[in-house]
Amino acid sequence: MKNLSTLSKSIIMVLSIAGVSTAAIAIGQTAITNSQVSEAVAAAQSKISLEQAIVIAQKTIKGDVVSADFEQHDHSAGGDYDINIVASNTEYEVKVDANSGKVLSSKREKLDKKDMAEYNAMKKSETSLNQAIKKANQSVKGKVIEAGFDMDFGKPAYKIEIIKGTQVHKVVVDSMTGKIIRSQVEAADNDD
Repeated sequence: MKNLSTLSKSIIMVLSIAGVSTAAIAIGQTAITNSQVSEAVAAAQSKISLEQAIVIAQKTIKGDVVSADFEQHDHSAGGDYDINIVASNTEYEVKVDANSGKVLSSKREKLDKKDMAEYNAMKKSETSLNQAIKKANQSVKGKVIEAGFDMDFGKPAYKIEIIKGTQVHKVVVDSMTGKIIRSQVEAADNDD
């Protein structure tokens, strides 16, 4: 009877270890599957560039582009660009498919006072968003995934994110002078 109990304990222990191992492998495989296509990889694989998406969006809505960024579809290779355009005190968000260049949707909303003040500051800039993108990309030479006007420590600036290899370069361009204020490099994040 004692041998049966030891045998039973051994079987239970082996089955428990096998079950834990199987669960650990399954969790590991899920993590690998989810991180296989990071935002950086998805953006790099897209057929349409951010600059092309801006041109497409401006054909849909005539106005000033204030920001544009790549949005990945749930860890897959697909994605789209969200282009924000201001026209007649209204902000339009135009969604452009990153592979086909097709306009997927367009939403609009009235600008609030804060957004209007930021937009007016951008309008006074000597450098356009497109010029800032070109300046940043001359410095890094990668694929632009995000660009937009923002106040940087009280100064009007454009913040540009560029993917190059496995790194994300964050470049800040002075909107008045067109000069690069700073640039920093980070490893591409799989959770973006």
